[in-house]
Amino acid sequence: MKKVTFTLIAIMMAVLFTEHVHSFVIGFSLAMIAVTIGYYIAYQAILKPQYTMSFLVLAVVSKLSITVVGIIGVFSSNIIHSPITFLVAYVLFSVLMTYFASTYRSLQRDKKENKQQEFLHTGLYKAV
Repeated sequence: MKKVTFTLIAIMMAVLFTEHVHSFVIGFSLAMIAVTIGYYIAYQAILKPQYTMSFLVLAVVSKLSITVVGIIGVFSSNIIHSPITFLVAYVLFSVLMTYFASTYRSLQRDKKENKQQEFLHTGLYKAV
């Protein structure tokens, strides 16, 4: 149901902002790049737990710097026509990308947990 809701919201926003399609596409692209890189760096903390805090800080700083540099570049070159459309598209797709990344990660974790089998009824588990 959430996927249908997010899809309908995205389609509705795309239809409403057809006059300012450049602003919408640039907001979407910037959000997709910033969130993807931020989450990629943040999820590296799972592989190396001793560096968790540094990975999370680096993820936040990288997302913020990509967003700031992108916004400065877009506004200085006068590519977009409507800052409100850009802002709405950025916020909407940032939330969408966050939801999809979290859902994908939880599905991966569930698959990994289902592949474990109990070893000789001892309460110990081994990976299949």
